Amino acid sequence: MVAHPAQILVLLVLGLATSAILGAAIYLFYLANRPHPAMVVRTKRDANDPTATGEVVVYPRPPRQKALLMGLALVMLLWVFAGRHLVQAFYPATHEPQNLPAATLGKVRGASGADLTVAHYGPAGAPTLVLTHGWGADRHDWDYVISAFKDRFHIVVWDLPGLGESSRARDYSMQTLASDLDSVVSSIKDRPVVLVGHSIGGILNIEYARRFPEKMGRDVRALVQVNTTFTNPVETKKGAEFSRKLQKPVYEPLLHVVTWVSPVARAFGWFAYQSGLAHLQLAKQSFAGAETWDQLDEMASYAYRSSTGVVAQGVLGMLHWDGSDVLTKIRVPTLIISGDEDVTTLPSASDRMERDIPSSVRVAVSRAAHLGPVEQYARYADAIASFMTKPSSGLVGE
Repeated sequence: MVAHPAQILVLLVLGLATSAILGAAIYLFYLANRPHPAMVVRTKRDANDPTATGEVVVYPRPPRQKALLMGLALVMLLWVFAGRHLVQAFYPATHEPQNLPAATLGKVRGASGADLTVAHYGPAGAPTLVLTHGWGADRHDWDYVISAFKDRFHIVVWDLPGLGESSRARDYSMQTLASDLDSVVSSIKDRPVVLVGHSIGGILNIEYARRFPEKMGRDVRALVQVNTTFTNPVETKKGAEFSRKLQKPVYEPLLHVVTWVSPVARAFGWFAYQSGLAHLQLAKQSFAGAETWDQLDEMASYAYRSSTGVVAQGVLGMLHWDGSDVLTKIRVPTLIISGDEDVTTLPSASDRMERDIPSSVRVAVSRAAHLGPVEQYARYADAIASFMTKPSSGLVGE
């Protein structure tokens, strides 16, 4: 899950470090099997070459030394290709049930030109939720929440352009992606919806309200903002002052480079995943310590499953967006959910949205970080369900 530049760049550094470890392991294997030369101090006179005073004798490396080098190389290789299993050993062997209802898959042509994969869950006659996932993931970001709804709603989830099973967009500005969201909303005939957005999904909800004000209250009855922000994510993360200084001179040029070398960067992501370093980064950065191994491994796998070039372009799009001026103009009921340990989008961002959006309700979830909708999915689902059944949502009796 990527919401600001440092996350993608740290992941690439971890992948690069893992690649360096792989290179060191290969070199140790080479040293272990390379013949060991030695100068034998023995006088050897040659009438044609009076300077020759000795001879070089090559003999195999001593067995103990060879075994040490081979052992070190093997440990490095195990770390590179199976380190995630070591991380797994520190998590209980639990498996979260994901009793998802049957899904109906379809394609919607987005305003960006992308072919968007859209999945429908639950009874068609129930109130409709359109769920937009966080950046760098795909629609399965919502699987845990969907499983907790137990057919109470009609759920529509989609893959943002270039992620999951959707094709790429022409550009990755928030304006373009919000237009794609409208393409999904427009494909749902004669049914008012509630827009639910996690991370970038919440950003797109706000941009949707800016671009399609005539649809707010008619086609879109309410918003749900989940662990998200109202402006450039750099401004509402932990250590924002430092990140703000790095945005123009460091982050933006490097993100352009990542876009150009996407296949190599994606390979680094695979190394970071296999070595377990991606898991350790994600556990520290986006979870609050209540996650299961299944949840951690699923989210860490996006390090290579998602195109690094697409992720970099989307992050650049977020860096040039601000929705501060839209908040007071949102006239539909809005639920704002934040995680108390979220350092990616600080709870203070939710404080601002609660203050400025006229008809807003705030829910704070404890022991939840940026991936709270995965880690604490039942509590997030309950908060959304409770909001949906209140008359203020505008959907009671639909």
